[in-house]
Amino acid sequence: MEELQRFLQTVNQNGILWLLEAKPGLFAMLEDGSGNSYIPVWATKEEAEANIGDDWATYNVSTMEIAEFITWTRELGSDDIGIAISTGTEGQILPIPSKIMRQMLGGQDKSDRELVGEEFYDEEWAEPMPEDFEDEE
Repeated sequence: MEELQRFLQTVNQNGILWLLEAKPGLFAMLEDGSGNSYIPVWATKEEAEANIGDDWATYNVSTMEIAEFITWTRELGSDDIGIAISTGTEGQILPIPSKIMRQMLGGQDKSDRELVGEEFYDEEWAEPMPEDFEDEE
């Protein structure tokens, strides 16, 4: 978990993370032995560059701001694509579900107030459902 803590600290400090991109919007992907897909990300340009080769020989390093990445993780999550953080020089990765990565980077899901807009938000409407509520069907 040291690698994860270092990754999060570096990414949060710099405000960006690094990916490998074949062409605009087409990023490198990994697949594990069970058929799960992941987008690999790195905390530094040097780490990303060290992974250019083999299937990714023609890829370029690119950056993405954390806010954009957090937004993108919603789409990745709905497509069942996780995030892969490199944990070593021999290709080991730490697979993380997109939703968990979004939360680790501070991207919480929108609140009711944000979803409906300030002008339509009503404190009474936003009250939680009473525990003794019974649906009349």
